[in-house]
Amino acid sequence: MRIVWVSPHCWPDYVLREDGLGKKSQGGQTIVMYFATIALADAYPDLEIDIYARFEDGEDIITNIHSRVRIIRLPLGPSDRYFPKEEFWGPPIQGFVDNAIKYAEENSLKYDLVHGHYADGWYVAHHLAEQWKIPFLCATHSLGIRKRDNALRVNEGTPEALDKKYNFSVRIQHEQAALDRADCITPLTIEEGEYIVDQYGADPSKIQVINNGVVVDDFYPPDPDKVSELREELNLGPDVLPILLIARVDPRKGQRELIEAAPAVIQRIRESSGKNVIILFVAWVDSDYAKTLEKRVEELGIRENVIYHPPVLNSEIPKFFWASAVYSLSSTYDIFPIVMLETMASGLPIVATKNGGPSEVITPGENGYLVETTNKEELADALVKVLSDEKERERLGKNAHNEIIKKYTWDRIAERCMEVYKMVLGDM
Repeated sequence: MRIVWVSPHCWPDYVLREDGLGKKSQGGQTIVMYFATIALADAYPDLEIDIYARFEDGEDIITNIHSRVRIIRLPLGPSDRYFPKEEFWGPPIQGFVDNAIKYAEENSLKYDLVHGHYADGWYVAHHLAEQWKIPFLCATHSLGIRKRDNALRVNEGTPEALDKKYNFSVRIQHEQAALDRADCITPLTIEEGEYIVDQYGADPSKIQVINNGVVVDDFYPPDPDKVSELREELNLGPDVLPILLIARVDPRKGQRELIEAAPAVIQRIRESSGKNVIILFVAWVDSDYAKTLEKRVEELGIRENVIYHPPVLNSEIPKFFWASAVYSLSSTYDIFPIVMLETMASGLPIVATKNGGPSEVITPGENGYLVETTNKEELADALVKVLSDEKERERLGKNAHNEIIKKYTWDRIAERCMEVYKMVLGDM
Protein backbone atom coordinates (compact mmCIF):
# COMPACT_ATOMS: atom_id res chain seq x y z
CA MET A 1 0.00 0.00 0.00
CA ARG A 2 1.28 3.48 -0.91
CA ILE A 3 -0.42 6.50 0.63
CA VAL A 4 0.01 10.27 0.83
CA TRP A 5 -0.15 12.39 3.95
CA VAL A 6 -0.42 16.05 3.09
CA SER A 7 -0.41 19.42 4.85
CA PRO A 8 1.64 21.95 2.89
CA HIS A 9 2.55 24.14 5.89
CA CYS A 10 3.77 21.23 8.03
CA TRP A 11 7.39 20.01 7.95
CA PRO A 12 7.59 16.84 10.09
CA ASP A 13 11.40 16.79 10.13
CA TYR A 14 11.37 20.03 12.15
CA VAL A 15 10.90 17.74 15.16
CA LEU A 16 14.61 16.97 14.76
CA ARG A 17 15.83 20.54 14.35
CA GLU A 18 17.18 22.96 16.90
CA ASP A 19 14.38 25.34 17.82
CA GLY A 20 12.31 23.68 15.07
CA LEU A 21 9.08 23.44 17.02
CA GLY A 22 7.48 26.80 17.64
CA LYS A 23 8.98 28.28 14.47
CA LYS A 24 7.16 28.76 11.16
CA SER A 25 3.90 27.40 12.57
CA GLN A 26 5.45 24.06 13.51
CA GLY A 27 3.91 22.53 16.62
CA GLY A 28 1.76 19.59 17.67
CA GLN A 29 0.73 18.66 14.15
CA THR A 30 4.39 18.45 13.20
CA ILE A 31 4.95 15.89 15.94
CA VAL A 32 1.93 13.84 14.82
CA MET A 33 2.99 13.75 11.18
CA TYR A 34 6.50 12.66 12.16
CA PHE A 35 5.81 9.99 14.75
CA ALA A 36 2.54 8.60 13.38
CA THR A 37 3.92 7.94 9.90
CA ILE A 38 7.03 6.27 11.32
CA ALA A 39 4.90 4.12 13.63
CA LEU A 40 2.75 3.09 10.67
CA ALA A 41 5.79 2.15 8.60
CA ASP A 42 7.33 0.22 11.49
CA ALA A 43 4.13 -1.75 12.04
CA TYR A 44 3.31 -2.48 8.39
CA PRO A 45 6.30 -3.52 6.22
CA ASP A 46 4.31 -3.29 2.97
CA LEU A 47 3.30 0.34 3.59
CA GLU A 48 5.00 3.34 1.94
CA ILE A 49 4.13 6.91 2.87
CA ASP A 50 4.91 10.14 1.03
CA ILE A 51 4.33 13.39 2.91
CA TYR A 52 3.72 16.33 0.57
CA ALA A 53 4.85 19.66 2.02
CA ARG A 54 5.75 23.15 0.85
CA PHE A 55 9.25 23.88 -0.47
CA GLU A 56 11.29 26.76 0.91
CA ASP A 57 14.80 27.80 -0.12
CA GLY A 58 17.47 25.91 1.79
CA GLU A 59 15.34 22.78 2.18
CA ASP A 60 15.94 19.47 0.41
CA ILE A 61 13.26 18.45 -2.05
CA ILE A 62 13.20 14.94 -0.58
CA THR A 63 13.90 14.08 3.06
CA ASN A 64 13.71 10.50 4.29
CA ILE A 65 12.55 10.17 7.89
CA HIS A 66 12.21 6.36 7.60
CA SER A 67 13.20 3.84 4.94
CA ARG A 68 9.58 3.94 3.73
CA VAL A 69 8.52 7.45 4.75
CA ARG A 70 9.73 10.54 2.92
CA ILE A 71 8.87 14.22 2.83
CA ILE A 72 8.49 15.60 -0.70
CA ARG A 73 8.65 19.39 -0.84
CA LEU A 74 6.91 21.12 -3.73
CA PRO A 75 6.53 24.82 -4.64
CA LEU A 76 3.74 26.82 -3.02
CA GLY A 77 3.97 30.59 -3.16
CA PRO A 78 7.29 32.40 -2.63
CA SER A 79 10.17 30.08 -1.72
CA ASP A 80 12.56 32.75 -0.46
CA ARG A 81 10.68 33.44 2.79
CA TYR A 82 8.25 32.01 5.31
CA PHE A 83 4.78 32.01 3.79
CA PRO A 84 1.95 31.97 6.39
CA LYS A 85 -0.65 29.26 5.85
CA GLU A 86 -3.42 31.87 6.04
CA GLU A 87 -2.13 33.20 2.69
CA PHE A 88 -2.13 29.83 0.90
CA TRP A 89 -5.65 30.06 -0.48
CA GLY A 90 -6.28 30.71 -4.17
CA PRO A 91 -3.56 30.36 -6.82
CA PRO A 92 -0.76 29.36 -4.38
CA ILE A 93 -2.41 26.23 -3.04
CA GLN A 94 -3.93 25.29 -6.39
CA GLY A 95 -0.43 25.55 -7.83
CA PHE A 96 0.73 23.14 -5.12
CA VAL A 97 -1.96 20.66 -6.21
CA ASP A 98 -0.80 20.96 -9.82
CA ASN A 99 2.81 20.45 -8.76
CA ALA A 100 1.88 17.33 -6.78
CA ILE A 101 0.03 15.86 -9.75
CA LYS A 102 2.97 16.62 -12.02
CA TYR A 103 5.48 15.14 -9.57
CA ALA A 104 3.52 11.91 -9.26
CA GLU A 105 3.19 11.58 -13.04
CA GLU A 106 6.87 12.24 -13.70
CA ASN A 107 7.89 9.67 -11.09
CA SER A 108 5.23 7.07 -12.01
CA LEU A 109 3.75 7.16 -8.50
CA LYS A 110 0.39 5.51 -7.89
CA TYR A 111 -1.35 5.95 -4.55
CA ASP A 112 -4.14 4.05 -2.80
CA LEU A 113 -5.44 6.91 -0.66
CA VAL A 114 -4.57 10.41 0.52
CA HIS A 115 -4.87 11.62 4.11
CA GLY A 116 -5.19 15.40 4.38
CA HIS A 117 -4.20 17.12 7.63
CA TYR A 118 -5.49 20.56 8.65
CA ALA A 119 -7.49 22.76 6.27
CA ASP A 120 -4.68 23.27 3.75
CA GLY A 121 -4.13 19.51 3.60
CA TRP A 122 -7.85 18.91 3.12
CA TYR A 123 -7.89 21.16 0.09
CA VAL A 124 -4.95 19.36 -1.49
CA ALA A 125 -6.26 15.89 -0.59
CA HIS A 126 -9.66 16.74 -2.02
CA HIS A 127 -8.26 17.78 -5.39
CA LEU A 128 -5.63 15.05 -5.61
CA ALA A 129 -8.25 12.41 -4.86
CA GLU A 130 -10.48 13.74 -7.63
CA GLN A 131 -7.59 13.66 -10.08
CA TRP A 132 -6.32 10.23 -9.05
CA LYS A 133 -9.76 8.63 -8.46
CA ILE A 134 -8.84 7.41 -4.97
CA PRO A 135 -10.38 7.90 -1.50
CA PHE A 136 -9.32 10.74 0.76
CA LEU A 137 -9.55 11.41 4.49
CA CYS A 138 -9.61 14.63 6.53
CA ALA A 139 -7.68 14.76 9.84
CA THR A 140 -8.69 17.80 11.86
CA HIS A 141 -6.01 19.28 14.19
CA SER A 142 -8.03 22.51 14.07
CA LEU A 143 -11.38 23.72 12.69
CA GLY A 144 -12.00 27.11 11.17
CA ILE A 145 -15.49 27.67 12.63
CA ARG A 146 -14.38 26.67 16.10
CA LYS A 147 -11.19 28.70 15.97
CA ARG A 148 -13.10 31.77 14.75
CA ASP A 149 -15.86 31.48 17.36
CA ASN A 150 -13.35 30.93 20.14
CA ALA A 151 -11.33 33.98 19.07
CA LEU A 152 -14.51 36.06 19.19
CA ARG A 153 -15.45 34.64 22.59
CA VAL A 154 -12.14 35.67 24.17
CA ASN A 155 -12.23 39.09 22.47
CA GLU A 156 -9.19 38.49 20.31
CA GLY A 157 -10.58 40.94 17.74
CA THR A 158 -13.58 42.04 15.71
CA PRO A 159 -15.01 39.66 13.09
CA GLU A 160 -13.51 41.82 10.37
CA ALA A 161 -10.06 41.97 11.98
CA LEU A 162 -10.02 38.23 12.63
CA ASP A 163 -11.06 37.44 9.08
CA LYS A 164 -8.31 39.68 7.77
CA LYS A 165 -5.73 37.99 10.02
CA TYR A 166 -6.80 34.35 9.64
CA ASN A 167 -8.78 34.35 6.37
CA PHE A 168 -11.55 32.45 8.16
CA SER A 169 -14.28 32.89 5.54
CA VAL A 170 -12.19 31.35 2.76
CA ARG A 171 -10.77 28.65 5.00
CA ILE A 172 -14.21 27.59 6.22
CA GLN A 173 -15.55 27.53 2.66
CA HIS A 174 -12.82 25.10 1.61
CA GLU A 175 -13.20 23.05 4.80
CA GLN A 176 -16.88 22.61 4.01
CA ALA A 177 -16.19 21.51 0.44
CA ALA A 178 -13.63 18.94 1.57
CA LEU A 179 -15.78 17.54 4.38
CA ASP A 180 -18.73 17.18 2.00
CA ARG A 181 -16.63 15.14 -0.41
CA ALA A 182 -14.36 13.20 1.99
CA ASP A 183 -14.64 9.43 2.18
CA CYS A 184 -13.74 9.56 5.88
CA ILE A 185 -13.23 12.24 8.54
CA THR A 186 -10.76 11.51 11.34
CA PRO A 187 -11.28 13.93 14.25
CA LEU A 188 -9.07 13.74 17.31
CA THR A 189 -11.92 13.28 19.79
CA ILE A 190 -15.51 12.08 20.03
CA GLU A 191 -16.64 15.60 20.90
CA GLU A 192 -14.88 17.03 17.86
CA GLY A 193 -16.62 14.53 15.62
CA GLU A 194 -19.97 15.60 17.04
CA TYR A 195 -19.00 19.23 16.46
CA ILE A 196 -18.20 18.56 12.81
CA VAL A 197 -21.56 16.88 12.31
CA ASP A 198 -23.35 19.77 14.03
CA GLN A 199 -21.48 22.76 12.57
CA TYR A 200 -20.50 21.46 9.12
CA GLY A 201 -23.39 19.08 8.54
CA ALA A 202 -21.02 16.15 8.00
CA ASP A 203 -22.36 12.63 7.55
CA PRO A 204 -21.99 10.90 10.96
CA SER A 205 -21.14 7.61 9.24
CA LYS A 206 -17.93 9.19 7.93
CA ILE A 207 -16.58 9.97 11.41
CA GLN A 208 -13.76 7.74 12.68
CA VAL A 209 -11.85 9.10 15.69
CA ILE A 210 -8.05 8.76 15.64
CA ASN A 211 -6.33 10.20 18.72
CA ASN A 212 -2.81 11.56 18.99
CA GLY A 213 -0.05 9.52 20.60
CA VAL A 214 3.26 9.87 22.40
CA VAL A 215 6.65 8.11 22.60
CA VAL A 216 6.42 7.06 26.25
CA ASP A 217 10.05 5.97 26.53
CA ASP A 218 11.18 9.53 25.79
CA PHE A 219 9.35 10.81 28.88
CA TYR A 220 9.62 8.07 31.47
CA PRO A 221 11.35 7.30 33.74
CA PRO A 222 12.83 10.70 34.68
CA ASP A 223 16.57 11.29 34.51
CA PRO A 224 17.63 12.65 37.95
CA ASP A 225 20.87 14.12 36.59
CA LYS A 226 19.05 16.15 33.94
CA VAL A 227 16.54 17.32 36.52
CA SER A 228 19.33 18.55 38.81
CA GLU A 229 21.15 20.25 35.93
CA LEU A 230 18.05 22.07 34.74
CA ARG A 231 16.94 23.20 38.18
CA GLU A 232 20.44 24.52 38.84
CA GLU A 233 20.52 26.25 35.44
CA LEU A 234 17.17 27.95 36.14
CA ASN A 235 18.10 28.67 39.79
CA LEU A 236 15.22 26.61 41.11
CA GLY A 237 15.97 25.90 44.76
CA PRO A 238 14.49 23.02 46.77
CA ASP A 239 11.56 25.15 47.95
CA VAL A 240 10.55 26.25 44.44
CA LEU A 241 7.45 24.75 42.81
CA PRO A 242 7.45 25.36 39.03
CA ILE A 243 4.19 25.51 37.07
CA LEU A 244 5.08 24.58 33.50
CA LEU A 245 3.51 25.69 30.21
CA ILE A 246 5.17 24.76 26.89
CA ALA A 247 3.59 26.31 23.81
CA ARG A 248 4.09 28.91 21.14
CA VAL A 249 3.12 32.36 22.39
CA ASP A 250 -0.42 32.61 21.11
CA PRO A 251 -3.77 33.89 22.46
CA ARG A 252 -5.21 30.37 22.32
CA LYS A 253 -2.40 28.63 24.21
CA GLY A 254 -3.27 29.77 27.71
CA GLN A 255 -0.32 31.93 28.73
CA ARG A 256 -2.58 34.88 29.57
CA GLU A 257 -4.95 32.68 31.57
CA LEU A 258 -2.09 31.30 33.67
CA ILE A 259 -0.66 34.78 34.22
CA GLU A 260 -4.01 36.05 35.49
CA ALA A 261 -4.34 33.10 37.90
CA ALA A 262 -0.73 33.25 39.06
CA PRO A 263 -0.88 35.97 41.77
CA ALA A 264 -3.47 34.04 43.78
CA VAL A 265 -1.53 30.78 43.42
CA ILE A 266 1.77 32.38 44.44
CA GLN A 267 0.28 34.07 47.50
CA ARG A 268 -1.71 31.06 48.73
CA ILE A 269 1.20 28.62 48.42
CA ARG A 270 3.58 31.08 50.12
CA GLU A 271 1.16 31.55 53.02
CA SER A 272 0.40 27.85 53.47
CA SER A 273 3.86 26.33 53.02
CA GLY A 274 6.44 29.09 52.67
CA LYS A 275 7.38 27.74 49.26
CA ASN A 276 7.86 29.83 46.15
CA VAL A 277 5.88 29.27 42.93
CA ILE A 278 7.56 29.92 39.59
CA ILE A 279 5.70 30.14 36.27
CA LEU A 280 7.93 28.50 33.66
CA PHE A 281 7.04 29.38 30.07
CA VAL A 282 8.96 27.36 27.47
CA ALA A 283 9.10 28.21 23.73
CA TRP A 284 8.92 31.94 24.46
CA VAL A 285 9.74 34.16 21.48
CA ASP A 286 9.74 37.89 20.92
CA SER A 287 6.45 39.07 19.40
CA ASP A 288 3.85 41.77 19.86
CA TYR A 289 1.64 39.38 21.81
CA ALA A 290 4.55 38.28 23.98
CA LYS A 291 5.24 41.92 24.84
CA THR A 292 1.60 42.34 25.83
CA LEU A 293 1.86 39.37 28.18
CA GLU A 294 5.16 40.58 29.64
CA LYS A 295 3.58 43.95 30.36
CA ARG A 296 0.72 42.23 32.19
CA VAL A 297 3.21 40.25 34.31
CA GLU A 298 4.83 43.54 35.36
CA GLU A 299 1.44 45.09 36.18
CA LEU A 300 0.57 42.15 38.43
CA GLY A 301 3.90 42.44 40.26
CA ILE A 302 4.97 38.84 39.60
CA ARG A 303 7.98 39.36 37.32
CA GLU A 304 10.34 37.64 39.77
CA ASN A 305 8.06 34.60 39.67
CA VAL A 306 8.12 34.17 35.88
CA ILE A 307 10.77 32.55 33.67
CA TYR A 308 10.60 33.12 29.90
CA HIS A 309 12.55 30.27 28.32
CA PRO A 310 13.22 30.20 24.55
CA PRO A 311 12.27 27.23 22.33
CA VAL A 312 14.27 24.05 22.85
CA LEU A 313 15.00 20.91 20.89
CA ASN A 314 12.21 18.36 21.05
CA SER A 315 14.66 15.96 22.70
CA GLU A 316 15.23 18.48 25.53
CA ILE A 317 11.55 18.91 26.41
CA PRO A 318 11.21 15.93 28.83
CA LYS A 319 13.54 17.43 31.45
CA PHE A 320 11.22 20.42 31.82
CA PHE A 321 8.37 18.09 32.79
CA TRP A 322 10.59 16.21 35.24
CA ALA A 323 11.78 19.42 36.93
CA SER A 324 8.27 20.86 37.37
CA ALA A 325 5.56 20.35 39.97
CA VAL A 326 2.47 20.65 37.76
CA TYR A 327 1.54 21.43 34.15
CA SER A 328 -1.01 24.14 33.34
CA LEU A 329 -2.82 23.30 30.12
CA SER A 330 -4.83 26.52 30.31
CA SER A 331 -5.53 26.77 26.58
CA THR A 332 -8.67 28.48 25.36
CA TYR A 333 -8.63 26.33 22.21
CA ASP A 334 -6.58 23.14 21.92
CA ILE A 335 -8.59 20.08 20.94
CA PHE A 336 -6.15 17.21 21.60
CA PRO A 337 -2.76 18.69 22.46
CA ILE A 338 0.33 16.52 22.22
CA VAL A 339 1.72 18.28 25.28
CA MET A 340 -1.13 16.81 27.35
CA LEU A 341 0.03 13.30 26.46
CA GLU A 342 3.68 14.20 27.03
CA THR A 343 2.88 15.64 30.45
CA MET A 344 0.93 12.56 31.49
CA ALA A 345 3.53 10.17 30.05
CA SER A 346 6.24 11.89 32.09
CA GLY A 347 4.28 11.38 35.31
CA LEU A 348 3.68 15.09 35.88
CA PRO A 349 0.24 16.02 37.25
CA ILE A 350 -1.84 18.20 34.93
CA VAL A 351 -4.53 20.84 35.29
CA ALA A 352 -6.32 21.32 31.98
CA THR A 353 -9.19 23.32 30.55
CA LYS A 354 -12.21 21.46 29.19
CA ASN A 355 -11.38 21.46 25.49
CA GLY A 356 -12.69 18.18 24.11
CA GLY A 357 -9.58 16.03 24.31
CA PRO A 358 -8.68 16.71 27.95
CA SER A 359 -12.24 15.88 28.96
CA GLU A 360 -11.97 12.53 27.22
CA VAL A 361 -8.52 11.66 28.58
CA ILE A 362 -8.43 13.17 32.06
CA THR A 363 -10.61 11.81 34.87
CA PRO A 364 -10.83 14.62 37.45
CA GLY A 365 -9.28 13.64 40.75
CA GLU A 366 -7.79 10.46 39.28
CA ASN A 367 -5.15 11.46 36.72
CA GLY A 368 -5.50 15.24 36.69
CA TYR A 369 -7.98 18.08 37.10
CA LEU A 370 -10.25 19.90 34.65
CA VAL A 371 -11.33 23.54 34.86
CA GLU A 372 -13.57 25.80 32.83
CA THR A 373 -11.87 27.74 30.05
CA THR A 374 -10.82 31.31 31.03
CA ASN A 375 -11.96 30.84 34.65
CA LYS A 376 -8.91 32.10 36.51
CA GLU A 377 -10.35 31.39 39.97
CA GLU A 378 -11.05 27.76 39.11
CA LEU A 379 -7.62 27.40 37.50
CA ALA A 380 -5.95 28.89 40.59
CA ASP A 381 -7.90 26.60 42.94
CA ALA A 382 -6.89 23.47 41.04
CA LEU A 383 -3.23 24.48 40.82
CA VAL A 384 -3.12 25.25 44.55
CA LYS A 385 -4.72 21.89 45.33
CA VAL A 386 -2.01 20.04 43.41
CA LEU A 387 0.89 22.19 44.60
CA SER A 388 -0.14 21.90 48.24
CA ASP A 389 0.18 18.11 48.46
CA GLU A 390 3.28 16.22 47.27
CA LYS A 391 1.61 12.81 47.72
CA GLU A 392 -1.32 14.00 45.62
CA ARG A 393 1.09 15.03 42.89
CA GLU A 394 2.74 11.60 42.95
CA ARG A 395 -0.61 9.79 42.81
CA LEU A 396 -1.96 11.89 39.95
CA GLY A 397 1.27 11.57 37.99
CA LYS A 398 1.44 7.79 38.35
CA ASN A 399 -2.18 7.35 37.28
CA ALA A 400 -1.65 9.67 34.32
CA HIS A 401 1.39 7.70 33.16
CA ASN A 402 -0.53 4.43 33.33
CA GLU A 403 -3.40 5.89 31.30
CA ILE A 404 -1.02 6.84 28.49
CA ILE A 405 0.54 3.37 28.37
CA LYS A 406 -2.87 1.77 28.04
CA LYS A 407 -4.28 3.94 25.26
CA TYR A 408 -2.00 6.54 23.71
CA THR A 409 1.29 5.02 22.50
CA TRP A 410 2.08 5.58 18.83
CA ASP A 411 1.89 1.87 18.04
CA ARG A 412 -1.71 1.86 19.26
CA ILE A 413 -2.45 4.93 17.14
CA ALA A 414 -0.86 3.23 14.12
CA GLU A 415 -3.13 0.20 14.59
CA ARG A 416 -6.14 2.50 14.65
CA CYS A 417 -4.99 4.33 11.51
CA MET A 418 -4.58 1.11 9.58
CA GLU A 419 -7.98 -0.11 10.77
CA VAL A 420 -9.55 3.03 9.31
CA TYR A 421 -7.54 2.81 6.07
CA LYS A 422 -8.62 -0.77 5.46
CA MET A 423 -12.22 0.16 6.17
CA VAL A 424 -12.06 3.01 3.64
CA LEU A 425 -10.43 0.77 1.05
CA GLY A 426 -12.99 -1.98 1.61
CA ASP A 427 -10.49 -4.53 2.97
CA MET A 428 -12.44 -5.15 6.18
